[in-house]
Amino acid sequence: MTLTRMPDKNPVVIQFEAGTEFNIDNGPEGATILALYQRGSQQIIHVCETREQIISARLAALSGISRL
Repeated sequence: MTLTRMPDKNPVVIQFEAGTEFNIDNGPEGATILALYQRGSQQIIHVCETREQIISARLAALSGISRL
């Protein structure tokens, strides 16, 4: 799925797999902080999308349907 990176508004492609662990927190200036944990590595991204949009897109990605 593709999200919008803050603050530069560039697209960032995120791959959710069934075993991907993640945390979503509110960040500064309206950003959402998405922390991904995959295969022993951590990735922290500040994005424009809301918690609800990220969760919906994750569910869609895991089911093979594009919503974002």
